[in-house]
Amino acid sequence: MAKKKNLDATLKRGLEELGKAGVSPDGESAAQVRALKNQFGIGRERDLAVIYSLGKIVDRAAVDALDKIDRETGDKAYKKEIKRALFRLSQRGLDVGRESAGHQAAPAVLFTQEPEIEGYMSAVDGAGGRLIWLAKTQPGHGLQVIQAMLHDRDGLLRIGGAHMRRKEMRNIFHELQQQHSMRMIAIPWEFADWAIYEGYEKAQARGQSGLDKFHELRSIVGSEKPKTQTHPIYRKIDGGEVREGPWREQSRRLLDEPELRYWVLTDDWMQQFLTQIQEAQTSRLVLNPLQKEERMNAIVREAVRTLCSGEHGRAFKRRMEDMALYFAETQRSEAAKLSLAVALQVGEGDPGPLDVSFLTGLVQKSFAVLLSQEKAKEEEDPSSLIVKP
Repeated sequence: MAKKKNLDATLKRGLEELGKAGVSPDGESAAQVRALKNQFGIGRERDLAVIYSLGKIVDRAAVDALDKIDRETGDKAYKKEIKRALFRLSQRGLDVGRESAGHQAAPAVLFTQEPEIEGYMSAVDGAGGRLIWLAKTQPGHGLQVIQAMLHDRDGLLRIGGAHMRRKEMRNIFHELQQQHSMRMIAIPWEFADWAIYEGYEKAQARGQSGLDKFHELRSIVGSEKPKTQTHPIYRKIDGGEVREGPWREQSRRLLDEPELRYWVLTDDWMQQFLTQIQEAQTSRLVLNPLQKEERMNAIVREAVRTLCSGEHGRAFKRRMEDMALYFAETQRSEAAKLSLAVALQVGEGDPGPLDVSFLTGLVQKSFAVLLSQEKAKEEEDPSSLIVKP
């Protein structure tokens, strides 16, 4: 009875998540099946709700979708829900097949089935770092967990492993949220694994130390290099629609989101523009306020273009995709769409001819913070009192 109540609660939460994602649990068409399939793989609660909802769609496409999930999963709870869903469809006249409907025992498995694997990710912090966890169920022994810290530019900074009970992991997540305002969202484990591996290769290329046990730790999920993954945000939001309307002007609202409030660009390439800002402020040339403002704006525009170009742009695009997913999973759909719109624009390698207010605002804020830090250093350094020629 307790297990059934827990499952009912899980389904209820999953159905609520589907509703917030704009997907109705009811429908009678193949299009509804496609919408539900796009929601599978995001999180356990939503997965169970997808399976349950497929069992309400009297369409052959629903049976095929359930069969596919059944073949690809080893999770007992998923398989039980699939069996119930197929039985409901068979009661409503669909031919689900003897094996699919559960009337024929599945062939014995020669080896133990792959335990379930879960992925989790935090928001990106002001320096460009985010936590990514992989957790694999060990029957009778709790969870085997990989904990990784990834950085936009530098890749994998730290990685560790631990055994813990699920309750312990939940307590850690709760503590992160309460003490550090850091929430962990569920993400497809394949994407998490690929992101960690990609970060490892980037760290290796720049000579990062302390990663000797990477392959040993990762062996809990696989030994081969993972396949390249499409970012899961594109399964949740249509990238073709987010750049419709006044998204450029509205994107500045992202700076008010709690997770982005302390974002500051501290990359080395910012220094050249910081020097130009300082020179513009202390120039002996007589500039009227309008000329001075235009000179400062020109420096900001050039810094924004640099942020969008080359390796800088690729790293920042991923950062904004991660935040789009984070906002989507924390029920902030407008912020998610704006983040994805910015990511797609940055991905083009150029901000475009019109201002992207979020990028402009972020660069301006970063300059203000860095100039303030420079001024504080000068005030602390006695040699700064020497008058410069």
